[in-house]
Amino acid sequence: MVMKILIYSSVFYPAIGGIENLTLALAKEFRRSGHDVKVVTEQRQTPGLAVEGIEIFHSSKLIQQLRLFFWSDVWYMPNITLKGMWLLLFNPFKKLFISHNDFHVIDARNAKAMLKNAVIHSLATNISVSRSVARALRVKSTVILNCYNDGDFRVYPEEERSRDFLFVGRLVSQKGCELLLEACRGLTRPFTLSIVGDGVEMKKLQAVVHRYGMRDSVSFLGLQRDEALARTMNRHRVMIVPSLGAEGFGIVALEGLACGCEMVVSDAGGLPEAVGGFGDVFPVGDAVALKTLLERHLAQPVTGTMSDDKVRYLHSRTSKNVAREYLDLFL
Repeated sequence: MVMKILIYSSVFYPAIGGIENLTLALAKEFRRSGHDVKVVTEQRQTPGLAVEGIEIFHSSKLIQQLRLFFWSDVWYMPNITLKGMWLLLFNPFKKLFISHNDFHVIDARNAKAMLKNAVIHSLATNISVSRSVARALRVKSTVILNCYNDGDFRVYPEEERSRDFLFVGRLVSQKGCELLLEACRGLTRPFTLSIVGDGVEMKKLQAVVHRYGMRDSVSFLGLQRDEALARTMNRHRVMIVPSLGAEGFGIVALEGLACGCEMVVSDAGGLPEAVGGFGDVFPVGDAVALKTLLERHLAQPVTGTMSDDKVRYLHSRTSKNVAREYLDLFL
């Protein structure tokens, strides 16, 4: 059965982020599976930048948006946004699926959150991207762990794992990069740390590196994505995701695992689920516990091996297989 799938997402490609990456991957796989896919987004599109076979419309075009709503068999939202909810006035029985990628609706206590929760509880079929989100949602949901782009994020045998530690993420306080620098400060063995990303805390983190006397050990590599990022991951032994705030899942951790990195993640929401039991977990905000894990990894030889269980887990999280889980639910 061919479905007409309308995706409404507040953010979308070419923006960089977990929801953006997930939504793009699912849209492409829905299309490859033979379904008609169109996207409405609040994200301004770059002229000339398109996704093959998928039409993308800006949410400001209300009449066009209404036509697409009537055209669709399935309406999918990665995270609920009220800016699209007016369409339900024309058909409150439309098959609406909402995937919950974080805790923003669960944690909020305001009128907007109350309205979103009313929709979630009465009008939508809900999907949680981790068991952690599902437990907090307080409404029935199907757990479908997120996917990653296995075309780019994989082991590149020609890359040498010549560096020790890697951080990838937005340089904002909740991502925990400063905590990682604090943990590295007390290491007794020489180390290298690469920081990939950009954000409002860039200058602050550079100042911390200078203050700790770690300029020879720490490198800031800026923004990277797709194969370039995957190859950077392949050049590192250990990837650390030290988030201070609860993560709905953590696709970046899954990407690091697929690139053969040893994983160290904080116990922040769905992060431990993202690495599927194939990584070390430390308490949120505990620099001493993180330092202990880093010391242990520095003392271990580089193996770069992929166990059969890890390969099976990664295969289950490929875009193709996760999209199939969504499509089975949509039918």
